[in-house]
Amino acid sequence: MSLLRLPPETLTQIFDQIGSYFFHEDLGRLTVCKQWFEFALPAYFKCITFSQETLRSLIASGVMKRSSPLKDSLAILDLELKGYQAYNSTSYPQEYGQESNYLEAPTSNEAPGDDPVETWVEVLNNDLAQLATIAQQSRRLHTLRIQAWSYPSPETLDSPRDYLSLPAMQSLLSLENLRVLVLDLSVGFSYPPGEQGTGCHICPAIGTLLRTLRTLHLRMRSICPDVLKPRDSNDSLHLSVVVVNMSLTRNLPGITSATHSKRCGSQTGGLLQLIADMREQAEVLSTRMAPPKTVRILTHSLPRFEIKSLDVLTGKTMLLDDDMAWDEDGKTVKEDSEPESELLDDDFSSTFSDE
Repeated sequence: MSLLRLPPETLTQIFDQIGSYFFHEDLGRLTVCKQWFEFALPAYFKCITFSQETLRSLIASGVMKRSSPLKDSLAILDLELKGYQAYNSTSYPQEYGQESNYLEAPTSNEAPGDDPVETWVEVLNNDLAQLATIAQQSRRLHTLRIQAWSYPSPETLDSPRDYLSLPAMQSLLSLENLRVLVLDLSVGFSYPPGEQGTGCHICPAIGTLLRTLRTLHLRMRSICPDVLKPRDSNDSLHLSVVVVNMSLTRNLPGITSATHSKRCGSQTGGLLQLIADMREQAEVLSTRMAPPKTVRILTHSLPRFEIKSLDVLTGKTMLLDDDMAWDEDGKTVKEDSEPESELLDDDFSSTFSDE
């Protein structure tokens, strides 16, 4: 019996099991025949990874403006945004130089004096806003992972450019059925030109998602306890894993310094107070989480940049190897939080500092 003679509901289950990666690996696998394509395309769109270049290509294709299997099929969405970099830079690994900038030349409506970086930022955030519309309509979407950073400048004191629009990101996080959220953001947020706001503060939007999340992993340049405050009064949550990584270190060539996350808005209190406040709110949140529970806060110590994971539930601190996942168990090194001397790196020059 031919595979394609099976009932449609059976074929749908089979292609779901085949998964997206099978088709991403070779797009020719989509085109066996017309009937095959009808079942393969939704499987292809089930799990999608966008860079700023591939997202721009999708928007330019017009897919967003018409009925698309992306809306009906999308379950896992990954965004990998590396920022604007020049193609001809010899200071970065070749793999980044080839991917980092789609603006090879000014567009037809760009004046000669226009800043190409500003143009890139505007186009990217317009594309993110359109992607947010698709995400909000995708009822099967349960996993969102966003990595946004700029490959560091040769000048070690340079800060990464804040290129994410806060309204666009808030819209992208306005999802109803999200179960897994991973944000790894070493760049900050800003308002688009001509718009005004009271502050670039995305933590409350993340707190709103706690009512549906099962897993939350966060590393952000600016953070505060609001990110761990649910916005509803339910007695319990489905949430079982929370990891807040406050270390902005990266295993990248040439990086010899790093800093920790800063508090949103005012800098009052410093790093130690921020960690204490985050720990206190994590303890409150843990009382409403579903067992088994994992609640961790990651920092790094100086001068060796060792990653240390504080288990909020037990008070133990573990040392993590560079290749370990944020929520893995490392070697226990102490029963209490970090000594002050290991965390006071605010005066340390860093490519990820927002000074």
